[in-house]
Amino acid sequence: MKTNQDNIKNRPQMGSGPSYSDSPSDNVNSSITSSPTDTLRTSKNSAAKIIKNLTPLLSKIRKFKNGDFSINYSKGWNGVLVGLRKLLQLDYEGGSNYANYETPKGILSLRLADHNANGNNFNPENINMSVFVALIEYPNIPSKIEYTEFRIAQETYDKMPKDVVYAIVKATEQALNGEAFTINTDIAEIIHYAPETTSHLPLPPASAT
Repeated sequence: MKTNQDNIKNRPQMGSGPSYSDSPSDNVNSSITSSPTDTLRTSKNSAAKIIKNLTPLLSKIRKFKNGDFSINYSKGWNGVLVGLRKLLQLDYEGGSNYANYETPKGILSLRLADHNANGNNFNPENINMSVFVALIEYPNIPSKIEYTEFRIAQETYDKMPKDVVYAIVKATEQALNGEAFTINTDIAEIIHYAPETTSHLPLPPASAT
């Protein structure tokens, strides 16, 4: 089984590229990959409020699925994140978007971003899920906190942005209703981080749709 470091090391790098700002408005349509010396930010998700009344949120999700809640896709993934923050009641902190939801299975911590997570930012008592479109990738920081990350290649997002967003919203809706949070592997590579092991469910061959 490949380790997480092998997984990152074997991905193409584009050098340090332009500088990156924590402000989402500075990064609309950004397409940059970190240098190996860049490091993950600290942005404590555990401080985010816990959303206990899920009824209004589930109502907005139904409106989205029915076409009554629109998201602007014209400004790339970071522009879409602005719409997802409103839809899923996410807080923005440290370059990432977070929410904690009280679900029938426990507290779900959801993170959406344009870069991979620092697992130390999660609460070890929560069900921790990170979803990112890989505009930026940092070397993984070892963590004793268990979490699952869904890595969406930029090429996948560029090819089918509406399908990607729908998959994220659908996975969130399922989790809010007590089901598993999961995204199909034709959209995301699934990486499970635990203190002792890291497992991968890779993307299918490039020819798959």
